[in-house]
Amino acid sequence: MAKFLSSHQRYSTMGSNNRAESYAHCVKVHNLGLRGTQLEKAYNLVGMNDLLEQIDWPIQQFTEETNGAYTVGFNGRSSGYMVLYTGEYYDPGYKSYCPRCYQRNHQTVEEGQQAPCGVCRTPRVNYSSPLRFHRVHSTGIDQDMVLEDFMDLSIGSLKSKVDLVRRFDAVCDEVRNEFVGAINDFMIVEETIMVPKKVRRLERIDN
Repeated sequence: MAKFLSSHQRYSTMGSNNRAESYAHCVKVHNLGLRGTQLEKAYNLVGMNDLLEQIDWPIQQFTEETNGAYTVGFNGRSSGYMVLYTGEYYDPGYKSYCPRCYQRNHQTVEEGQQAPCGVCRTPRVNYSSPLRFHRVHSTGIDQDMVLEDFMDLSIGSLKSKVDLVRRFDAVCDEVRNEFVGAINDFMIVEETIMVPKKVRRLERIDN
């Protein structure tokens, strides 16, 4: 178990100038074992928002399993590494929102009062239950630990770490499988979207 942990691939949790590191997997497209048309299509899929929605569920499930204490994120200049992060759920403090533009507010709406939204003036409504957001920490996991350090741990502590990292490995495999599945099951469709644009012009004043 100590050898498994000490020899596992690692990567930085933030930029390359940050020394904090955690367990990681290289998931660059050329490292996924794809060939031919699959590989070509994979490069075209990378970065699409629709793709992220398709492959994200194993990460969300893992985060829920650990009650937010751990999650998985992408790092690197081309997001070519999946990294194990620590994190936490928290209450952002918002008490009400606008049902029209969804602007949030930290103040509650008292019963019988009209509390207009500061953006569109629509009356705000209270949240029925506290919100739960998740934030990721950039601290390293088992930073600078070598084989001897892991050997000094109790069997229970060592097994807990191994179980966590193996679950992380499984999440990376699941995300890869979802990515390959998206390559096989979906095609890329290009469409032109007309985006409204506000412009200013001069108009003569009628006398």
